[in-house]
Amino acid sequence: MLQKSNFFLKPSDLPNTVGLCWGIVNNKLELIKLSESLYKLIKKPIVTILKQPLLNSFSALKIDHIDFNQRQTHHVINFVDDKGHALQATLIPIEESDETWCITVIEIELDKAWLTELHPDYHQAIQSSDDWLNQIEEVINASGDVVFTTAIKQGLSLTQSKVGYVHIFDEKNNQITKTAWNDDVEDYFTISKQQTYQADSGIWTETIKTRKAVIHNDLTELIENKTQEDGFFAFKNHLCIPIHYRKKIVGIIGVGNRDKPYTQVDAKSLSIFATILWHSVELPRTMKAVSRQSSIIKMQKEKMTSILVQLIGAISEALELKDAYTAGHQKSVAQLSYLIGEKMGLTPGVLEGLKLGSLIHDIGKLAIPSEILSKPSRLSDAEFGLIKQHPEQGALIVDEVEFPWPIKQMILQHHERLDGSGYPKGLKADDIILEAKIIAVADVADSILSHRPYRPSLGMEVLTQELLKGRGKVFDEVIVDTCLEILAVEDFKEEQYVSGLPLAPVVFLEEFHTLEHAESMIKKAKMDVAVVLSEKERTPIGVIDSNVLAFWHSPFLDTAAERAVDRSLLNKRVHQVMVHKMNMIIDHTILHDAKLMMEKTNASYLIVHNDKQQVVGMLTWRILAAALLNR
Repeated sequence: MLQKSNFFLKPSDLPNTVGLCWGIVNNKLELIKLSESLYKLIKKPIVTILKQPLLNSFSALKIDHIDFNQRQTHHVINFVDDKGHALQATLIPIEESDETWCITVIEIELDKAWLTELHPDYHQAIQSSDDWLNQIEEVINASGDVVFTTAIKQGLSLTQSKVGYVHIFDEKNNQITKTAWNDDVEDYFTISKQQTYQADSGIWTETIKTRKAVIHNDLTELIENKTQEDGFFAFKNHLCIPIHYRKKIVGIIGVGNRDKPYTQVDAKSLSIFATILWHSVELPRTMKAVSRQSSIIKMQKEKMTSILVQLIGAISEALELKDAYTAGHQKSVAQLSYLIGEKMGLTPGVLEGLKLGSLIHDIGKLAIPSEILSKPSRLSDAEFGLIKQHPEQGALIVDEVEFPWPIKQMILQHHERLDGSGYPKGLKADDIILEAKIIAVADVADSILSHRPYRPSLGMEVLTQELLKGRGKVFDEVIVDTCLEILAVEDFKEEQYVSGLPLAPVVFLEEFHTLEHAESMIKKAKMDVAVVLSEKERTPIGVIDSNVLAFWHSPFLDTAAERAVDRSLLNKRVHQVMVHKMNMIIDHTILHDAKLMMEKTNASYLIVHNDKQQVVGMLTWRILAAALLNR
């Protein structure tokens, strides 16, 4: 049969993780034993706690009214500790002894009724919006350094304190640059007007290090054996608040010598006041600075707009370098978008934004792998899925830039469609901005009229059918009509392709040919380059050019031995000495792309091949330059 005692937990059964703050005290209120949680709460050396009066641990604990000879009941005491936390201590007599008590300590909410009694005027001060507004108004209306003494005065009024200070703090250099005290400070301390203070010394040091409010309701240990010159003032109690502005500490405000202990609610109240205070101080300064520099700002705005236009142009060029196949696409879209907007009667300001947004509408492709962008065949579903991410990627790139136009929305929405079939958000009709609707039509127009890696231009007839099919459904009907009207009269010259140029012939070599054979064949054809073909696939595997021939020739021909060395070198097979890296380009590349590639690779020639990887000729700078001049 179970005994009654088996139903109840023993003290040893209580898990350490419960965190119960408790201890044993004698009739002298000396702490004999304590739990680990209570030790952590007190935060003092163990030698100052064990076998020492409980008041050493909790200086604010008031026990004068307790009669410890009355052991028939327990005693509850509410108090505020040295850090401003509201605590409740319960003393319970231990039945097995006539001299010991069990003490438990818990933290309680600050809205308990007993706290209102501790601070009878506090809630009234907090809830009085008129008082707050008057305090802030006085700070705003103060001028010069008077603003700080005014702020201290209002902080004292708010917290019902008797003495206070404000430090101006330079966070970058960790220095206190200026200090102001309230007018009545001399009633408590003698302070030299020339006295300066250190950030790493004084009763405010913890506030600076932790960037948080710090309460000292008992400063005995903190200022022991320390001087006022070092920043350790003998306040009765002390509350110190960091002043935050634009994520930096710009100052410290401290108050002290209140009749009642400070609480965390006081800290929160003064923190709010300090934040509003600094914004109130900075606002007039900012407004005055803006007023003084209004003419400069106007000129700078025009200059910045010009720089922004140039920057966007540079970004557009950078994208074209990465995606050679769509080089010029953004500029063409920008040109057509501007003409559409102009014909629709958009204002000059809107047209400027439309042009700039069009110039970088595909900026998100910078985040797409180059091998996908330049793939010379149709994309797989997975690859097209990556391409479809470019509007969101582009919006992320410009997210932090504050444009005077909705550039981010243009980038994000230029693939949206009226019926919601577009991407990335599936927006419909009026959810899509007008500029994005214009770019969408211009984008489709240029894509159809331009070549792609896997097909040539589809022509005006296909474009007209595509736009009319989507008119009023996926594309705005007014924009479609305007676009087609412009394309009917504007001279949008079709691009010229490399395949249409008079390419230079190419000398072909077999793998077994010697370097001497290569040199002879190149000289006979009066060319500077020969392409080596693989034996089986008959595809290009390398090149022999004038640089290779010069490298493998012996530099000396004065003796028979040196001439023998030269003959030995010339007997090397071409596959042993050829350059494997070849500058090649497909024949349906536009001239602009070919020019970019030659500039990028610093090549003097490009080997031109068709879709079957068959070499069809060689493009030189002379041929390309002549073609570009005749366009």
